[in-house]
This record gives sequence, structure tokens and C-alpha cells, in this order.
Amino acid sequence: MDGIIIRKAILHILDNGNRGIILSNSLLNLRDEELDFIHNLIGKIHGNDNSKHGKFYPETSLVYELLKEMNEDKEESFINTSQEIAKLLFSCINNALDIPSGDLMVLTYQFEGQRYLALLKLNYKSSYTQRINQSDTGVTTSLIQNTTLLPSSSTRPTEAAIINLSDLSIRLVEKKYTVEGAKVNYFSESFLGCNTELASKKKLNLLDRIIRSVTTKYYDGITSQMDAKSALLKDYMEDKEIDIEGVGAKLFGRSPEMKSEYDEKIESYDMQNDYIKIENDTTVKKLEKMIIVTDLGIEISIPTEIYNRMADVEIKESESEGSQVIIKNISSMHLK
Repeated sequence: MDGIIIRKAILHILDNGNRGIILSNSLLNLRDEELDFIHNLIGKIHGNDNSKHGKFYPETSLVYELLKEMNEDKEESFINTSQEIAKLLFSCINNALDIPSGDLMVLTYQFEGQRYLALLKLNYKSSYTQRINQSDTGVTTSLIQNTTLLPSSSTRPTEAAIINLSDLSIRLVEKKYTVEGAKVNYFSESFLGCNTELASKKKLNLLDRIIRSVTTKYYDGITSQMDAKSALLKDYMEDKEIDIEGVGAKLFGRSPEMKSEYDEKIESYDMQNDYIKIENDTTVKKLEKMIIVTDLGIEISIPTEIYNRMADVEIKESESEGSQVIIKNISSMHLK
């Protein structure tokens, strides 16, 4: 992720096995390769449509209180705050065997003039390496297992948070683990003390599924689904965000029954007043193509832009005579 300036970083060990919690008293001295490692990790959360947004519960969140008191400019304040945050996270890990051990990297960075604090829980990986033994009889080799390896930079952390230090808003990723017999999001609920909303990509997938469900219930054939998908992409292209209420009105406003069912399904996910803000254009890639699968096993991929030009694609649906997909105005063809 270009444009990131790492300001401070520290690493604490949170091992619910033999080592327990080991708190560092000094900042990391980062080399270029290590900075690249951190940049890659941050890039998988910051500006990623798979990460969730959250807000602290100010009255109850201990992490919120620590960050309010921290002076990021002062090294001692940053280190002390990071240690207290590590203790809070370790208390969550230590009370649940299902939550894996790992290291907590706490760092601050600057991006586009704004300062952020990142909490990256780097869960341990297990792998084998070799051991070389020398004795009077010569050299022998053996395999040894290392159970405290950190994940690679290509792996997205399963638990991490990025906090905007100006307003303490949160971007996070997390995974449910079993705590006291129930699957919970311990990272947001018990550790950070914040609420969360669905990630933008998850919202888009749900919206697409809801629209498809309503259209297939009330309309026969595939063209109604394709028209709905086309309208969804148009809404995004116009504003670079999707107005969930507005999309429902455009698609189903002429049918009170369909609009009512759409609203009911949207409200079941508490998305009725939401705007889906897309930060990465790759998130809407699935809207840019229509993939038709026939009962003969034939797949036809039609770019949505081409579908919108009705002069180039014609779909005729008939139960008695069979359906046809007609592609017109082809200048050349090749086998892919």
C-alpha cells in the first residue's frame, strides 16, 4: 500500500501456552523488508471492502479510554498504552482455549495526512525446519517443528483493527471463536468494546441476493434478473456508492407487493437506511458480467456494458420453443 509512513511500532508476545505474556519495553527498529511486511498487512485492512466498520462504546470500552489518554507523539506514552492494550487482549485469549496464541503488533502510521493506530494480532503458524548436528561420527540432520512462526505478508490477519486517531473510528477484521460454549466475535465485543456493521462487500452480496430472490419470485425468465443486475451497476457508476433504499424504489417502486418484500428482507439485515460505499473497484467486478448457464452446460459471459446496448444482445425466452441468446454485430471471433 503506497503512501504509508510508519511512525512507531512495537511487538508483544501473547502465548497462552508455556511462555504467557511477554511485553516489550522498546520500539521495533524496522528495516526495509520489515516495513514492506507491515505495509502489506495494513493494505489488507485499510481501504479493503472486506473489512468492517465499527465505533467504540465510550462508556464501557477500556481500549477507548486508553487511546483517549495516549499521546502518540511521546514514545513512553505509546509504549505504555500498547502494553495495557496487550494485557486486555491476553485476558481474552487466556480465558478461551479456542483462540490461538500470537503476537500483537501495535503501530501508528500516517496516510494522506491522517494518523492511524493499527492493532495486528499475528496468529502463530506451525512448520518444520532442519537441525544440523555435529558429532565425532560426523554430521547428521533432523527435522524440528517450530510452532511460533508468524504469518507471511500475503496472509490477511484474522483479527486486526485500524483506528483513526482523530475520531477513533474503526476498521476491523475478525473471526468467531468458541468462548464459554458459544461462538462469539470476541475481538470486537470483549476486547475492543465496539459495535460493528457488515463489510461493504458482504452488504453488496446480500443486496444482490435479495434482488435476485424478489425478481425470480415475481418474474419468469432470466431477463428480469439481468435487468436488475444492470440497474445495480448503473447506480454504483453514477455515485460510486449504492443507495439501498433508492435501488429498491427504482427496481420495485411500481409494484407495492415486490417493494414490500424487498423492504422486509433488507430490514432483516438492518440495512434499510444504508449506503454501500465501495473503496475498491474490484468489489463490483461481479456486477460487470452476466454469466448465463444453460441446461446443456453452456456458459455465456456477457459484459454488462454490452448487455445494456440492446442492439448487440437479444434474449428470447419461450417455454414451448426453447430460449435463444442472439449476439449481433460481431466483427471477429477467436478461441480463448
